[in-house]
Parts: sequence; structure tokens; C-alpha cells
Amino acid sequence: MASESWQGDFKVAVLPCNGIGRLSSTICRQASLWLAKLRAGQVVMLSACALAVKEEDEMALFERHPLFIMDACHPHCASVLAKELGKEPAASLYVPDVAGEVKIPLAGEKRRGLRKRGMELTEVVAEKAAAEVDRILADEMLSTL
Repeated sequence: MASESWQGDFKVAVLPCNGIGRLSSTICRQASLWLAKLRAGQVVMLSACALAVKEEDEMALFERHPLFIMDACHPHCASVLAKELGKEPAASLYVPDVAGEVKIPLAGEKRRGLRKRGMELTEVVAEKAAAEVDRILADEMLSTL
């Protein structure tokens, strides 16, 4: 039972890109879903729409847990929303930076129906996000000692 209590206390709130018009947005959304599976029970996925209207339950999650932001394009909408709501993220990830690091060519990929290279980048983004979640959780646990 103690491990269940421990898991309930330490979670990371993830605010992913909510855009639909760009390939990087699709990759980010898919990676956030993958992250939710990789770190089930350790992350809570936030809704930009619910936060934008300050929905009570969503705001409670946003305020309670350390924040990890996944931005997909230049407007950095998730980061802007967090700033408007007055919260500094514990960490953030920018999909184009990850794409540049791993050099997976995306020529021919479309935002609807990712193919092999798009899914490869999605996996890399999800794994990098999972590593950030692990680091944030470790920091949170250490801060309670």
C-alpha cells in the first residue's frame, strides 16, 4: 500500500501542444499520448482548452503538480498559456529542437497519418519527454528529504 500512496503523491502535469495545422504538432500530440503510456500513473495530461477557460479541476492539477511543457512550433502556445496562468515549467521540450538533434528527415511526411520517419521522431520525442519526467520526479522526491 505504501507504494500506491507514493505514486499518488508524485506526478508531473504535462501540457502538450494542442495545434492541428503543422506536422510538428501532430508529432507532439502523438508523443504525448505515447508518454502517457510510458509513464502511466506518473503523469497527468492537461488540456490547453480547459486551462484557457480556467476549468476548476484542470486548474487544480495544473497548480498541484510540477509542469512539463511540450511545444511543437514557433508560437510556443503551451508555454505562453502556462506563463499567462503564472506557472514556470519544471522543464520543457521543443519538437523542432529534437528533430534537429536526431536528424530524422521528414520530407514527404504529412500531418495526417504519420509514416515511418514521422513515427520514428514521435518515439524519440516521447522517450526524451519520459527522461524529463523521470528527472522532474527525482527532483521532487529529493526535495522532500
